Formats: sequence, structure tokens, C-alpha cells
Amino acid sequence: MLKGLEIHALEPGDTAIEAFVLIKSLDSEGDVTWGYRTTNRLNREELLGALTVQVAVLTKELRDEWDDD
Repeated sequence: MLKGLEIHALEPGDTAIEAFVLIKSLDSEGDVTWGYRTTNRLNREELLGALTVQVAVLTKELRDEWDDD
């Protein structure tokens, strides 16, 4: 459970079948930590592909922001 947090809704008509959630949290000592949770057991090749694409998209967005300045 991600109490107090919401995940953006899918597009109308889309149906979720698996999920990978990256979570920034505070540990028991109040230090920031990162973790992840998945639904069931994701196919590692699909997960790697999705994360690789996300890294490329984020890299382009950051580069475009840098170029705009």
C-alpha cells in the first residue's frame, strides 16, 4: 500500500496487467531510501526494455530543457 500517494490513471479503455513501481521513502531512521515493488513476477526482458526506453525519453527531455536555456 502506498498510503497517501496516488498513481496517474491509465488512458481510458486501457487495462493494467502488470506494474513496476519505484518508491522513494524514509526508512525507520528517517533516511531517504529507494526501493521498488512489482506485481507478480514481471518478465525481466520486458522490464529491462521498458526501463531502457524510459531512460532514453528522460535523457532526451533533460537534454531538450538544457538546450532551451
